[in-house]
Amino acid sequence: MSKRKIAFILSVFLLIIIMIRFLWMSAFTIPDHPTAERGVLDLRGWEPLKEHSLPLDGEWEFFPNQWLITKQGKSVVSSKEVQWIRVPGNWRTSTENGQVFGYGSYRLRILLDPHQEAIYGIHIPSISSSAEVYVNGKLLSQAGIPASEKESYQPRTTPQTVYFPVNHATKIELIIQVANYDHSFRAGILQSVHLGLLEPLSQEIQFNTTVAIITCVIYLFHALYSLIVFLIGNRNKTFLYFSLMILCIVNGTLIGNGLLFQWVPLSFEWSIKITLLTMVAGGYTLLKCIQHFLPDKLQTKVPPLYYLLCTITVLMIFSFPISIHLTWQWYYIFMMLIPCLLAPLALYRATTRINDDNIFLFLAIIAAVGSLIWFVVIFIFSIEMKSYPFDLMIAMICFSTYWFKQYFRTFSESQELTKKLQKADKQKDEFLTSVAHEMRNPLHGMINISQAVLENEKAHLRANSAKHLELMVSIGRHMSTLLDALLDLERLKENRIKMKRRLLSLYDVTETVLDMIRFLTDEQSIRLVNRVPANLPPVFADENRVIQILFNLLHNAVKYAQADEVSVHASIQGDWVNVSVVDTGIGIHETLLDTIFERYTQGNAESAAMENGVGLGLHICKQLVELHGGTLTVHSTPGQGSVFTFSLELANTEHPKEEKVQDSTKIPVLSKTDTAKQQQALDKSLPNQGSVRILAVDDDPINLRILEIIFSEAPYHVVSVTSSQEALALVESEEWDVVIADVMMPYMSGYELTRMIRQRASNFELPILLLTARSHPEDIVAGFLAGANDYVTKPIEGLELKARVNTLIHLKQSIHERLRMEAALLQAQIHPHFLFNTIDTIASLSTIDHDRMIHLLVEFGNYLRKSFDSENFQKLVPLEHELELLRSYLYIQKERFGDRLTIDWDIDQHLHVLIPPLIIQPLVENAIRHGILQRIHGGTVQIRIIDQGKHVEVTIADNGVGMTEEEIRKILHTTCQTKGIGIYNTNWRLKQLFGEELHIKSTPGEGTTIFFKIPKT
Repeated sequence: MSKRKIAFILSVFLLIIIMIRFLWMSAFTIPDHPTAERGVLDLRGWEPLKEHSLPLDGEWEFFPNQWLITKQGKSVVSSKEVQWIRVPGNWRTSTENGQVFGYGSYRLRILLDPHQEAIYGIHIPSISSSAEVYVNGKLLSQAGIPASEKESYQPRTTPQTVYFPVNHATKIELIIQVANYDHSFRAGILQSVHLGLLEPLSQEIQFNTTVAIITCVIYLFHALYSLIVFLIGNRNKTFLYFSLMILCIVNGTLIGNGLLFQWVPLSFEWSIKITLLTMVAGGYTLLKCIQHFLPDKLQTKVPPLYYLLCTITVLMIFSFPISIHLTWQWYYIFMMLIPCLLAPLALYRATTRINDDNIFLFLAIIAAVGSLIWFVVIFIFSIEMKSYPFDLMIAMICFSTYWFKQYFRTFSESQELTKKLQKADKQKDEFLTSVAHEMRNPLHGMINISQAVLENEKAHLRANSAKHLELMVSIGRHMSTLLDALLDLERLKENRIKMKRRLLSLYDVTETVLDMIRFLTDEQSIRLVNRVPANLPPVFADENRVIQILFNLLHNAVKYAQADEVSVHASIQGDWVNVSVVDTGIGIHETLLDTIFERYTQGNAESAAMENGVGLGLHICKQLVELHGGTLTVHSTPGQGSVFTFSLELANTEHPKEEKVQDSTKIPVLSKTDTAKQQQALDKSLPNQGSVRILAVDDDPINLRILEIIFSEAPYHVVSVTSSQEALALVESEEWDVVIADVMMPYMSGYELTRMIRQRASNFELPILLLTARSHPEDIVAGFLAGANDYVTKPIEGLELKARVNTLIHLKQSIHERLRMEAALLQAQIHPHFLFNTIDTIASLSTIDHDRMIHLLVEFGNYLRKSFDSENFQKLVPLEHELELLRSYLYIQKERFGDRLTIDWDIDQHLHVLIPPLIIQPLVENAIRHGILQRIHGGTVQIRIIDQGKHVEVTIADNGVGMTEEEIRKILHTTCQTKGIGIYNTNWRLKQLFGEELHIKSTPGEGTTIFFKIPKT
């Protein structure tokens, strides 16, 4: 990193930490307050005392070598002239003649407002080295034992806080008697004494304590994870020293806040020793952390000398008396500062020359050294400041960032190497995977065609031919299982193979596999012999996997061994059965026996190449045998043959009949009876709706032919196209029940075709089923996001595909029926207000106009009958049916609203057209309720039904309040709108039935016109 960049980062960093400190100081600034003058502090009229404590700084009375209150509690009149001393301050430098004293008394008189009644408190952070605190002549606190003779004196420096009531007193007399015989050149009240009311003072003390504890907990967290990294990692000692350094910082923080010796009541001597040891240990561990960043010349000279000095210093701390340590305290500070001064220089050099990441260590050291400098400044100049944790916390964050960045850099490099190795390994498997996928499609096409021929032509086939077709389907299904097993290579690596074990007859399984092999080797002169005893006890194994193992071993023997005979043997050995596949062929050379079960290795390389083998069969067999808990071995003699032996567990009474584990990779081999039952169940599940129109889209004509064969029976009608463009044209021009589309097509994929169709029809209007050769989650998700309803992974199973298509058709019909009934029920329900208002109108007419009441009752009855008429559930009804309901509704509304409502009819005579039920009345009702009646004077609704030749145009217009473009958009496209739900339903049904939709023109304040067209039938 360039020096200019480092200088910029350092400047910004320093600016930030300085701003944070000054913001902290300003946040806790005490308002302007009086100071003590000539031993008197006047607080009368100082209102902030209710919310703040204040330091009792200023001139105090000082009586050197004299007690103002005796040990018996009696006040003594001073026999000497009083001196004035600056508090806080050293009594040697703050008194007039700079003398050294062993003891003395401080006194301050505090003047208060009269008629006050409150509890006050005084907090003394530290007095060197023993003190007694008297308030109004009463001893309230004591640290150590101050005495006038050194022999009776006992030092102890701990924070002191006292609380006392003030009942209408106007003055507080504070006397602090101090003794110090150990450190006489720096003694007395060295830090500000604080006075305050109970609540604000206690809150401030609690705040300082809480900040210190939280800060230490954060430091300890960093120390803990550093220690853990050291223990579980490569034992890099830098982490250990970093952890110990943080412990020193924690110890120093607790000492500086006076908490450590408050919690652990050590003697004065040991408290000083612990403090000095913390300083030396902190410097030692810091230098250990940054030693390797030092220049080579300094690394060989400075650290050894410093470590020697540290050893000597520790011996001094334990050997010398306390007075020596207090006299040499600047030496200990110097020992601590040496690493603090070396660290920024070393890390600056490391950042510019070695690694840019070292900038974090550089900034951490700058923050830590800055904190130390501030501590010295605050101590020397007696600056009042709350506990400030952020400099060291920022340093910890920078340290942690450096280590995490180093860790993630190493982790990232390891990941990159791992990815390269995995990619190289995966490339070896890609060829087999792609070939296997290509083989599965034609194989399942053959299976489906054979199955369809069996179902459709069975009555016309000879029994022998039908049997051959059944065998062909059975062999095809087992071959499909084999291909899936070849693809299990990836699943085996990811431990995704699940076994479904049950009691299994090994003899029957062997017969089945041999039948399959015989069919494949019909023209070869190889004897296939089953020498497994028919009475062999059952084994506990997965049938499909045992078939796969035997098929692979037998197929290899037939394919490569060039043997005259291949046989299967079995024998019991303890709780296991050893199954052997024996051939009398050319054998395997002994140099290949150690690698024959590895991937991409063939026993006979020349024959394998001729047969396009990839060397995975034996590897997969070994993996599958081991999943059963057994072993697979080989013994071979060139020119005599080979024996492959694998072991399976014998079944016993403890084994269940079948493990309840589903294997998603297994393709079931259905019996003839099971297939017929499933076909009957599928036929029953199809909705009773006449012809089912299926649009099949695939660029491969063979796949389309397979789909046509699967859906060759009634009621299915399949139309096949080879491009997405043709499919889109047919979707536009004709009505379909379901679309079956391949994903991989040229020019426009199945995903894009789905998206294009979804722009014209929703999921339940036209279901789409995608056929995909991949079953990875990202491919499936992409299909659903494009708008597909379902997917089927190639190669397809005929029965599964039929079941899925039937389900989609059933779902579509159910949704259509539900929506049609919902529309009818929605319009059939009578709003309570409409019912009550109509009844009220009838009641009022009964006393005014009896004839009008009768007519209104008749129309109301007609309205109810038409509303609940079963014809409303039909797809189409005559126009006159709808108009009868509409006339009754309008007659009632006209009676209710009188001149406020005007109806203008314009209907061509002799119209004979079928329309969806309840499609005009909701529009008229909407025009009246939300258009006309929203105006005080009402308005006019015009109903116009005009014959336009090939279609009938229906228009409902009103001169009501109108709508905005946004309101029109919402009622046409949002089902959750209470206003306009009839319009949304009407619009949807028109599009479904006729491909038409509502046209709405409206101007706010002028009215609305809605019209639509219905084709003549």
